[in-house]
Amino acid sequence: MNLKVRILVLDDEEDMLRGFGKLLEAQGHNPIMISNAAGAAKMLAEEDIDIVFTDLQMPDIDGIQMLELVQKFNPSIPVIIFSAYGTVDRAVNAMKAGAFDFIEKPFDAERVSVVIQKALNHLSLYKERNNLLWQLEEKFHFDNIIGISPEIRKIFAMVENVSKSEANILLTGESGTGKELVARSIHVHSGRKMHPFVPVNCGAFPENLFEAEIFGYEKGAFTGANKRKIGLLEYADGGTFFMDEVCELPMPLQTKLLRAIQDKQIRRIGGNELIQVSVRIISATNESIEKAMSQKKLREDLYYRLNVINIHLPPLRERKEDIRILAESFLKKYSLSMHKGISGFSEEVIRLFEAYNWPGNVRELENIVERAVTLSKGTIITEAELPNQLFTPASTGSLNEIKFNEAKQIAINDVEKNYLLHLLEKHKGNITRMAEDAGMTRRNMHRLLNNHNIDSDQWRH
Repeated sequence: MNLKVRILVLDDEEDMLRGFGKLLEAQGHNPIMISNAAGAAKMLAEEDIDIVFTDLQMPDIDGIQMLELVQKFNPSIPVIIFSAYGTVDRAVNAMKAGAFDFIEKPFDAERVSVVIQKALNHLSLYKERNNLLWQLEEKFHFDNIIGISPEIRKIFAMVENVSKSEANILLTGESGTGKELVARSIHVHSGRKMHPFVPVNCGAFPENLFEAEIFGYEKGAFTGANKRKIGLLEYADGGTFFMDEVCELPMPLQTKLLRAIQDKQIRRIGGNELIQVSVRIISATNESIEKAMSQKKLREDLYYRLNVINIHLPPLRERKEDIRILAESFLKKYSLSMHKGISGFSEEVIRLFEAYNWPGNVRELENIVERAVTLSKGTIITEAELPNQLFTPASTGSLNEIKFNEAKQIAINDVEKNYLLHLLEKHKGNITRMAEDAGMTRRNMHRLLNNHNIDSDQWRH
């Protein structure tokens, strides 16, 4: 990023502050000079500070206490303590307390420059370490995309081929087919893997908030903007920016995003500075691209920028060979997490799984397996732990064996369940929005969900 380093300097001597401030400005930094502890605490609470310099001895706070204060706000900020009475003992004590470095007054310009560069290197390593740890914890690795079908093998090959490129990618496919998992796998296997993977759901924010979330804003840009906020695009610098449900992006923002992609620059709301950003954009949609463009929901020129490479994820019903291996993978995951010794599924359960149409795709399969593991009291998952929608006539082929009223009730249950799954996906598990969309009360929506043993929390992300 093309940003000046924001350095907070705390000292009770005004002359020293003025002189040191000029030195830092001459080196191209953005110094914030404070003469008391209260002002320093306020600045740490309201501003994004990169580095702190603090005097060791002051009337209202000493350097060690200031170090403790900084660590409460943000332990990653390097704190450099300085003193006119530098001794080895003072330096050792400061470093033991957690100071990044210790320097003596009067300041040597070269020494200050070296210390600042070391601090910036430390910040960069800290950020990379946290990103790597987060990725490892999430375990989004290539072989977490599970399947043996020809369709999924094509996805494997595509992911492997495109990961090393810098081309923007558009992922298409129905809800629940694993588009974000594929996006994360591409990121983890790319040259950007040590930098952030930043996902955003384009249908999750009100239009008036979306621009601020994507591009950030300066302090005072609008009512309530009490401090500068880094936007998601800027935070993703060096990494991957993943836009899910891209056809839901408001049209005015599509224009601004197109310019950002073309120029590789952004401007925060209320700001004048153009900020260089280097991001790879991966987009995803479950809508028909042609329909979205014909309805003016997606700009054609933005589409061509996003769709350099297209990867289409097939629905689960088109890769039946993968159902058993996916189900067994989810069974192992939830059996371990719930400390249950469940060894497998009955053959009748597998037959039902393979006969079912899976409108919710892989996500629905995972939810059903999790539910089954939760309810199971034995070592094998049986039909007793499965929800009603798996027993539709279309799945069992037993229309001749049931009465009309039974068939009617099965069909009603199936419609209800599929409609609820649609609302859950559309509104990300938000019960209030689901009830409003369906024209019913929250109470009735909760009742329906309970009748079908659906946990709305599973759709909140």
